[in-house]
Amino acid sequence: MNNNNTPAGVHQIVIVGGGAGGLELAARLGHNLGRTGQARVILVDGSPTHIWKPLLHEVATGALNTGEDEVNYFAHAHRHGYEFEFGFMNGLDREARTISLNAVFDEDGAELCGPRSIHYDTLVLAVGAVCNDFGTPGVQENAMQLNTPIEADRLRKRLLAQSFIVGTTNDPLRELRISIIGAGPTGVELAAEIHHAITEAHNYGSRLSPDQLRISVIEAAPRILSGAPESLSIYATEELKARNIAVLTSSKVQEVQPTQVVLADGRNIESDIIVWAAGVKAAAWLSTLGLQTNRNGQIEVTSVLQTVTDKHIFAMGDCAFATDGEGGPPLAATAQVAHQQARWLAEMLEKYFAGREVAPFRFKPQGIMVSLGKHTAVGSLAAVVGPKRDYYVEGMSAKLIYSSLYRMHQAALHGWVMAGLLYVGDKLRRIAQPPLKLH
Repeated sequence: MNNNNTPAGVHQIVIVGGGAGGLELAARLGHNLGRTGQARVILVDGSPTHIWKPLLHEVATGALNTGEDEVNYFAHAHRHGYEFEFGFMNGLDREARTISLNAVFDEDGAELCGPRSIHYDTLVLAVGAVCNDFGTPGVQENAMQLNTPIEADRLRKRLLAQSFIVGTTNDPLRELRISIIGAGPTGVELAAEIHHAITEAHNYGSRLSPDQLRISVIEAAPRILSGAPESLSIYATEELKARNIAVLTSSKVQEVQPTQVVLADGRNIESDIIVWAAGVKAAAWLSTLGLQTNRNGQIEVTSVLQTVTDKHIFAMGDCAFATDGEGGPPLAATAQVAHQQARWLAEMLEKYFAGREVAPFRFKPQGIMVSLGKHTAVGSLAAVVGPKRDYYVEGMSAKLIYSSLYRMHQAALHGWVMAGLLYVGDKLRRIAQPPLKLH
């Protein structure tokens, strides 16, 4: 099947990847170009739904129900002036300007849609990243990951099962031992959220007491949240330790075995559940497309997010190696960067098609926010006092700011009115339903 029924003279923009950046870009271009007939905008993704990746730790503990909070691409496309194609990209023909998609099958093996090729005039790659195990033995076989909604839900089910097993044992000394490898925002947030979830579940009748929970956060760097200001790291460390969560810094993992984490210094951390949250990298298949990549497999782009290999192809988000302006420092793989790139690229493409001059992309640091459970967070807000200084927040006020980031993401996807309605709906559901998905 060849999806190429675009009217003559209409520019076709294909966006591959419906993460935070790709979906926002599709919505903006759909509004500004798709609805007016100036361009045909197509979003491609291998999942039929989107969920905001920074909230996967809440999916993993049942605090966030994917069935209620996910965005259906088909419905969103209908409302926002673009089209959705279901499937994973598996090839690129730059000469013909087409991408190929694989067939899609349901859980029973029935084919939902066959292989297809899609023509593009402009292609935007926003496919995100995958887990980086740094070649550590045993990670793929023995550790769970938290990079997709499917992985998050698998971890949630494992937590429920192990909580039941430990909670119903007759051994009073039996504990639920969880090791989280990697103490960036994902690892720290997951540790705090698991502690909160186990406490909340105990209030709802779970036999597993919070006193039986043993969480270890393992980090190779000298401190947790090594990319954040040191004061944030200190506050987060104190908060974790106050919850009886062990913080093991300067602890390099040598091997992950089925029931223990082996450290380079000889220590063994016995574990019922092991989660690898130590980093991400570009997907290996990107290096097969014929586009120039760096040593981490990211696609190298210019200061206007155009690939250095092909002027018709752009890349953004975690899969792109971009710098801050012309010759600036490399940009981190964060949702904040992807959001700003999506907004900028939407405006840039409109100027680009109109033949107007385009200035380089410049990243505006907004700071960092890290959730530490239901009622507290910690962060720095560079946007308040400028990028060269930080305004630090902690506690409940920081948690309110952290929660507002998701509402801002919803507003970027749906508009402020719909985001407000979604907020009211969330509050009503939380009144009527338990705070955790307990099944």
